Amino acid sequence: MKYILLLALFILQFTGYSQTLNEKPSSEKGSDKLLLTIFLKHDQSMNIDEIEKIKTDQGFYENFPSEGVSVVDWYVVMGIGQMVVLELPASKLRTVNVALEKTAWKAFKTEFYTTYNLYPIIENKLKNKSKVVLDSKPYSEKANDKLLVTVFLKHNQSMVLNEIEAIRTNQGFYENLPPDGVSVVNWFVVMGLGQMVVLELPASKLAAVNLAIERTAWKAFTTEIYPTYNLYPIIENKLKNRSKVNY
Repeated sequence: MKYILLLALFILQFTGYSQTLNEKPSSEKGSDKLLLTIFLKHDQSMNIDEIEKIKTDQGFYENFPSEGVSVVDWYVVMGIGQMVVLELPASKLRTVNVALEKTAWKAFKTEFYTTYNLYPIIENKLKNKSKVVLDSKPYSEKANDKLLVTVFLKHNQSMVLNEIEAIRTNQGFYENLPPDGVSVVNWFVVMGLGQMVVLELPASKLAAVNLAIERTAWKAFTTEIYPTYNLYPIIENKLKNRSKVNY
């Protein structure tokens, strides 16, 4: 009888230990998904028809994005090329790379950067919390006078992060970007580049955005600003995998 009781106690202790191992804090829960920013830079030694033929012949639209991978954003950043942000399980990273090697090379030069969503982390600091999700209608079919700009905020790595944060705070960065009348589409950290902010704004607000960045971001960041448009609605019907998620 004593041995039976000891055995039962051991089983209970082992079960409790196993449950403890399986319990995770809420910060560690969730799917094993990551964000990946991909730049597809056109080879300008070819015209657009030649590039499109290469993509079609190599099966670009049938294989990218890969199965099990979702598009977050797919833009043309004018002056850079196409910029694609994907959400994917870590196990699909190799699949994405192989798909691009097989179907995008020759048409594009490719760059990859791991990425995370900064907006939820800084939202409470922002005075203007206006945030929009782009709809599926091409901009050419919209009546409003809105445009997209992509802003790269590249950290000055001669300073530590606390020094950069002090400069931003003292210059009123969070109170002035985005300006009133301007909305954030996405605000990511692209690891290896810096912060990447996509804004939607009336054309009349372009000067206000530029001035806000000059007055509150300089010294903390090196800044680049590019006119942008949403390519996804234009190419969606060509894609085999049309999985799309919003952030």
